[in-house]
Formats: sequence, C-alpha cells, structure tokens
Amino acid sequence: MGIAEMDTVELAYVERGEPGGVPLFLMHGLTDRPDTWDVFVSGLDRHIIALAARGHDRSPRTAEYSVDLMAADALAFIDGRGFERIDLVGHSMGGAIAIRIAQERPGLIRRLVLEEPPVPPRQPPAVEVESFPEPDEPLDFDWRAVDMIRRGVRAPNAAWWDRLGAITATTLMISGGETGLLPPAVFAEAAENIPDAKFVIIDVGHCIHEGAPEAFADLVLPFLGADPA
Repeated sequence: MGIAEMDTVELAYVERGEPGGVPLFLMHGLTDRPDTWDVFVSGLDRHIIALAARGHDRSPRTAEYSVDLMAADALAFIDGRGFERIDLVGHSMGGAIAIRIAQERPGLIRRLVLEEPPVPPRQPPAVEVESFPEPDEPLDFDWRAVDMIRRGVRAPNAAWWDRLGAITATTLMISGGETGLLPPAVFAEAAENIPDAKFVIIDVGHCIHEGAPEAFADLVLPFLGADPA
C-alpha cells in the first residue's frame, strides 16, 4: 500500500557534515525538535540531516496531521535532494514516520533505527488516548497536531502489522523498558515481523537518546557502522 498523492510542505531541517556517502536522517518525536539529536550526533563524522516534521519548529503549520502526510513530506525532501540510499533513525512519532517510509521505499533505507515507535493494536479496542488542554504559553509546535497524531497511531490497524514484512532495511528496534510508551513485548513482537530486525531494551523510559545518551550511542553507532562511500 503506497502513500496517496498529496500536497507536501517544505520542511525545516538542520544539516551537519560534508555531503557524500550515505546520509543519516533523524526524525524527532511528537512536540519535539531537530535539536533533540544534538548530543547524539556531536562528534559524529558523517553527513547528517535532522528534519522538523510539519507543525513542528520552523516547519509550516497545516490543517491536517498524520503519519502518512509526514512520511510524504520527508520523502519529498529526500527525493528533492536526490538521495538514493539513506540511514534513518526515528524516535516515537519519528519512528512511525520512519516505518512508513521503509514500507513505501524498501530500497531507500540501508539501516533503520526505531526508538520506541508507537505500535497500533491489531484489533479493537483502540489504545486509550487522554486529551490535554492546550497550554497558555507559546509553543514551538502546532497544538492541533497532538491529538491528531496520537489518535491516529493508537487506532487499531491490522494492515500496519501486515506491512512490516515489506521492510527490507536492517533494523534495530529499541524499547525503553516497562516505563516506556508500550510494554517491551509489544516492540519485540513488531520486530519479529520485520524480516531483518534486532530488538534491544535500554531501561530508561520513552526518550532513550536523551535519558541515556551514552547507552543509546554505544548501541546505535556500531549498528549504523561506518558510512560507506
């Protein structure tokens, strides 16, 4: 199942390193920003691009938000830059976007890292989503995106599970343990449905790359390996 044709938006991004080889793309979580990856990439010698999803940071606010729309935005960016092969790391919502990209373009991604991506139930009922009142202080993301994305990724979706087999990238699925977004067994089951996937727990909760940056880097950087020319 492909991503439907739709209007994409011009994404803000942060770029580091010299172009060449396989670029490393980073996708942040809901309400987050590209600079969430600053510690992880500090000192990393390769071409890195951290995208800001629509409705986040300096990327445009829009009327609609969904993982499919955000994946289409990212693919439009990647295609516009002419990249034919990438490594991709996604946290939470960014992991959901990364999964959708990997399903849509099996040959695009060399290494795929999924840090606590939302995993929908196979069958009803939906995962309960609590609504929160909009904060009074100014935000650097569009508050309307919060409920749209959260409800979308927690709705029952048997097809999501069926499409995991389309992912050809060598994949690393990381759970934050019992205090993470979902029980580790859910992430383990999802990893089992990806043809070439490894599952690991770093027991620090949902935001592993910030909660345990050294442990995250020690795991992820060897997995990504050297950037092939």
